[in-house]
Amino acid sequence: MTNPDVRLKIDGREFGGWKRITIRRGLEQLTATFELGLKDRWAGQAKVRPINPGAACTVSIDGTPIIAGHVDDVAIEYDAKSHGITVSGRDKTGDLVDSSAPSTQFSGRTLAEVAKELCKPFGVGVKVSTDVGGSFSRLKNNEGDSVFETLESAARIRAVLLLSDGLGNLVIDRAGTRRIKTPLELGENILKANGKISHRDRFSRYQVKGQMSGTDEWNTEAAAHPMGMAKDAAVNRHRPLTILAEEQIDEAAANDRAEWERNVRFGRSKRINYTVRGWFHSGGLWRPGFMVPVRDSFLGINEDRLIVEVDLTLNERGFTTGLSLLPRQAFDRIELPEPGKEEAW
Repeated sequence: MTNPDVRLKIDGREFGGWKRITIRRGLEQLTATFELGLKDRWAGQAKVRPINPGAACTVSIDGTPIIAGHVDDVAIEYDAKSHGITVSGRDKTGDLVDSSAPSTQFSGRTLAEVAKELCKPFGVGVKVSTDVGGSFSRLKNNEGDSVFETLESAARIRAVLLLSDGLGNLVIDRAGTRRIKTPLELGENILKANGKISHRDRFSRYQVKGQMSGTDEWNTEAAAHPMGMAKDAAVNRHRPLTILAEEQIDEAAANDRAEWERNVRFGRSKRINYTVRGWFHSGGLWRPGFMVPVRDSFLGINEDRLIVEVDLTLNERGFTTGLSLLPRQAFDRIELPEPGKEEAW
């Protein structure tokens, strides 16, 4: 199998021959990033041509674009005998993370409609890959919030994730709805692994307390002070956690919130990182958001895990892919009630 051919295209010019490459995509960061470096000259070119920060660019692998965005930084190093350059940047959604949203209020609009309006000035499209629910009665951001912060607050209400396709589109989706067939197997394609299994943020009991206005028909202690509870059987010492709900909830919603808190903390306590050779599995390029079968006899894992982050790397060890995995529960989301008129988002 031939090595991947990575090209950076700016103003119709292509730059290749990179000796150091890191391309990163993940669920815990909206924006896909790249860092490309080399020493001396580009292959087949007479001199190092200048690359300017802020330039629009496309990064492709074997002719297929995977990142469309802008150059953020250009680092140059040189001495009397050699010179080198490192170019780093992000896809277009990086501007959503950095830039402030207009201070405004949306009424009777869906998440997708609001996202399209806020993303349009940045040249970022919106793709909807899951049900985004109904219209918000009121959606108001805080002064100075970024576009991403504004949309992320709304996305949490609708229990969806904001992702990037790397090509200039914001994707509204849920994690773990697709699966890669190629297994990660110790002794086969896993070159090395490391992980961290922690109980630091797990508790034996989760108690969620909220407030809900009573009615003439239902004006009881449960109505005034609804409470939900969930237990983590794996934590065998007394470690209670009480959570005060910011919004009005009933007892059923409090129970759901307690179970969600337990499940997410369980999922985030079991992070495993694998390194595999090459950048491709049997079905294509490694990408985050997919479930992948894991057969790791050392850790006793024989189940699907969620790919949370992908690092495509070229260094002195060759072309490798770093995969960060968590149980799917780490990215579970539950629908939340909309804030009241006097409540901040």
